[in-house]
Amino acid sequence: MIVEHKAKGGLIRLDIKIENSKIRNIKITGDFFIYPEDSVFDLEKKLKGKTEEESIKAIEEFLSNVKAPGINLDDFGKIFKKAFEEKNVIQSD
Repeated sequence: MIVEHKAKGGLIRLDIKIENSKIRNIKITGDFFIYPEDSVFDLEKKLKGKTEEESIKAIEEFLSNVKAPGINLDDFGKIFKKAFEEKNVIQSD
């Protein structure tokens, strides 16, 4: 599933697969900036297998070690909440 959130620093897009309330696969893209640039790949690896709550903690740690102008924990929190909520809506159909 694709989930998007427009933050002050740009669009954050998740291509995410959630199974059993855990992130199975994730690809983070968009038109935002993170320095160092390759660090987003490290975040994707850290998020695999995490629940919504665990993912927010991993993102909080990640953001403390990078520069992401206009992007904050609240932005990531919103997009992950949306992803997990949409996953539950899809499952209940």
